[in-house]
Amino acid sequence: MSVMWLATRSTGLVALILLTLVTVLGIATSGGWGSSLWPRLVTNSLHRRLSLLSIVFLFIHIATTVLDGYVPVGWLDVVVPFASPYKTLWLGLSALAVDLLIAVMVTSYLRGRIGIRSWRAIHLLAYGAWGLATIHALGVGTDRMLTYIVALGGVVVVAITALARVTVPARVTV
Repeated sequence: MSVMWLATRSTGLVALILLTLVTVLGIATSGGWGSSLWPRLVTNSLHRRLSLLSIVFLFIHIATTVLDGYVPVGWLDVVVPFASPYKTLWLGLSALAVDLLIAVMVTSYLRGRIGIRSWRAIHLLAYGAWGLATIHALGVGTDRMLTYIVALGGVVVVAITALARVTVPARVTV
């Protein structure tokens, strides 16, 4: 086992866990959830900070995969869907996820210039990015049991949060 391979595996799982937490916090933020013990400001701040941290782990995951050279994955394969000769479907889905995350990141920085409606519409792509990243992990993850637990556990947590979001009225303190 090489250090790069271990780094690829671990940063991929950490990135997926962080993306799941970011998704849950995004749902909570959009629902306006908060309390005296956990104000909405804390949720918003944590959402932003974990988003950046997840991108850092995602970049390290990508960099270690490309630089390891064990599998034929190049930098272009990271952003061009279905271009990689290695596990084309699974890496293609991850390239789509990366592209969606880039769109969400860029528009988040331009939020004041593009308007809140446009930003919200584009920001919804984050759900697709999380879903594609989860499917990518299930298809490519080498530590099957751990990957399944993290991915499927994340799906359950996001589903429960989303269900609560649509059943609890927006802007209500919980």
